[in-house]
Amino acid sequence: METQKPAAKPGRLDVVDWLRGAAVVLMIQTHLYDAWVSPADKLTPAYRVTRFLGGVPSRLFLMLVGVSIALRFEAQLAKGVRDWASFVRPVQRRGLHILGLAYLFRLQEYVLGHMSMAIVDLPAYWQDILRIDILNCIGASMIVVPMLTAPRHGRPAWLPAIASMLAFVCLGPIIGPAHFPRWIPTWISAYIGGQRPMSWFALFPWAGWPLAGVVIGHFWVRASVEPRRQTRAFAFTGAAGLAVILIIELIRKIDVNVIQYPSELVQQMGPGSFFYRLGMNCVLAAVALGAVRLAGRRFSMMRQFGKTSLLVYWIHIDLCYGLIAHKMRLYGQLNMARATIGLVVMVALMLAVSVAKTRWDEKRAAARKRAAVPGAAPAA
Repeated sequence: METQKPAAKPGRLDVVDWLRGAAVVLMIQTHLYDAWVSPADKLTPAYRVTRFLGGVPSRLFLMLVGVSIALRFEAQLAKGVRDWASFVRPVQRRGLHILGLAYLFRLQEYVLGHMSMAIVDLPAYWQDILRIDILNCIGASMIVVPMLTAPRHGRPAWLPAIASMLAFVCLGPIIGPAHFPRWIPTWISAYIGGQRPMSWFALFPWAGWPLAGVVIGHFWVRASVEPRRQTRAFAFTGAAGLAVILIIELIRKIDVNVIQYPSELVQQMGPGSFFYRLGMNCVLAAVALGAVRLAGRRFSMMRQFGKTSLLVYWIHIDLCYGLIAHKMRLYGQLNMARATIGLVVMVALMLAVSVAKTRWDEKRAAARKRAAVPGAAPAA
């Protein structure tokens, strides 16, 4: 039986790095304004704009997890891989690694944020350490999603991916806020759904984002054989995203309560919110391709951040919420103008960290390459 071959030999898509970098910048502004702006200034329209933008990074990060999975799948298809386990297991191993980092990060936050209680009062903070945050969701998604979307018979699993996405999204408002039997440990059930503060990013509905990303990623890779086809694909992505936004806006104008939700939190787990935000991500993807083409091989802050997103996430959280912010009287003390100055400084600092990390990695890679060549001269 003849199998469909990938349309192109896939490589790294610069647009994915750019989008991940955009998510990093929006993430920094979200956390910094949340941490440093005073309660009075949180009532202003300017702050509400930052909250709306704050809904982008988590969804964009998760969607790009799916896109990255699709890139890996396409690379394996191009090499002739057909074994289901060969598609699934490498992604799952990476997911387990991310899960380990998620708990290590929470433990670090606990120690740095509650130094005086780090030993004597651990039970009071165990829920904070074990809560399901964005890194936990990314890791868990990388375990679940490849099992649902791994290529079959040499072709992408388009229909299973779309069907799984719709299932997670449509069941999100039901399972997402659900209460689970007490005999199931909360730190386990919170991965499926549950109440805050234990469950912030449960798989229902948040796994819908990487599932959507797998579909989008396959589409992008197969359209990237040559620049003209890639341009058309991203233009279509942006136009489709804009159309989805307009349709949902129209539905909301006809009846803002077209679906009755018990709370605003549950409404944010619903299909309307999902597809509206998905439309925003698709429009941003079209913008990203234009920005990448315009920058060419020149330095791009967004692409740079996209290559070191985990490191920046790790560092900036403690700078925004940790002891330094409290000691410097930044936490909950600034108006919007001063917080914006702080945002510029924070972005510049994180960019410097990102560049230093990249250069360090490049030096290590060059050293390993020299060591692998017999008789190679050491660097001057």
